[in-house]
Amino acid sequence: MQVHLYDFRWNDPTQVEFQASNGGRFGRKKLSIGDNLSIAVKSTVACGGSMRDNVWQACPQQVTGRKKCDTCRNREGNFVFTSFDGFNTDMFTSDDLARLQGPHVVYLALFNEGLKKVGVSKSSRKTLRQVEQGSHQTLFIAETTDGILARQLETCFRQSGLADKIQANAKKDFICPEINESQGEAELNTALESAKASLDSHPQLKQFLLEKPEFIDWSDTFGITTVKNHSKPLHVVKLAEDESVSGTIIGLKGPFIMLETPDEIVAICAKDLQGLQLDFTPTEAGLSLNSALQNALF
Repeated sequence: MQVHLYDFRWNDPTQVEFQASNGGRFGRKKLSIGDNLSIAVKSTVACGGSMRDNVWQACPQQVTGRKKCDTCRNREGNFVFTSFDGFNTDMFTSDDLARLQGPHVVYLALFNEGLKKVGVSKSSRKTLRQVEQGSHQTLFIAETTDGILARQLETCFRQSGLADKIQANAKKDFICPEINESQGEAELNTALESAKASLDSHPQLKQFLLEKPEFIDWSDTFGITTVKNHSKPLHVVKLAEDESVSGTIIGLKGPFIMLETPDEIVAICAKDLQGLQLDFTPTEAGLSLNSALQNALF
């Protein structure tokens, strides 16, 4: 049975799920490391609909060519999480700002040597936010009473030169980075010390910095050690229409699923599949591409 993929989400540090629709029905396919998975792409992209208050709704205009149209994006109303700098509230309603209530954390996330970002999340999503974006290592640097203060800290650190977004295309080249724990912790602490000067213009924010930042390496959570030590080569593949892959999941990192096949380990970015018609029917393990010269792609 074919389904239209709405999204790919992490439920907890051990389980992910595909969220998809078929007609007016909406369902979830939950997966963990060790599970078998087959995916075949059956169409080009179309809007997968929207989710608000945990209620999915099909795209009313059935927009093609985009995984999420403006109408569905507006219904979800997540702009306060993606566009608010913590200072300028002109664009947001009181209901928007109410979504930022409650304790938040500010963190620095490292994806490879020299590739890092500053970010915020609700304290209740402290771990989940790291695994869903595929942070290789994290330094939690501040705790605030609400998301407005957290975003003010994030904005100051961004203005110091730290990125606040890392695209999946940049992450795919560093699924298994070589940087070790001590190197990563040192780089993040150096970045923190350098960024602290940006708070001189907002000294009231300094009180939220942790006296002892908390460092975590997520390699074991994602199964990265297993993938790095495997004898089979790792290839990152973007599936097109009429292409497929089938294998056993040996690693999950952010949006990336790593599948062991008879010849290789194939990593796919699940976010690339949003808006596509997919078939999850189990098939023989392996990678099937439109080009007969598969090896020429790598």
